[in-house]
Amino acid sequence: MAFRPLEPAHTAGLGLQSIQIHVRDHRLRELPIEERTLEAHYGGFVLSQSRRGPNEARHLALDVSYGRAPREAQIAGCTARVYERGPEPPPGDIDGRSPAVVTWHDADMFYFIASGEMTTDDLIRIATSLYD
Repeated sequence: MAFRPLEPAHTAGLGLQSIQIHVRDHRLRELPIEERTLEAHYGGFVLSQSRRGPNEARHLALDVSYGRAPREAQIAGCTARVYERGPEPPPGDIDGRSPAVVTWHDADMFYFIASGEMTTDDLIRIATSLYD
């Protein structure tokens, strides 16, 4: 069964610029419709939603690292991980600055919001607004 994507009520004044649906996995195999990932790009942030099954969604949200020094948060009663935006990199650093990230799972759904410009407080407001 395909999932119905959630749309944030709060977008920090940024409009939807594009939507990408990932139809293949990292091995270029076509994914069934119910396993595809939807990415919505709002210019200042990206919102990713995918149905992964409860165990995989939890693993991706809470066990995989998306930055340094994660802290716990709650998004609509769901346990989340929050990663602050990294420090300004030295000139010539090819890796650049790590983005601010918020991840959580809600049953079998995995959610990921990232921004290289916005604060985690803004991203948490956006995440919470998915449930408004």
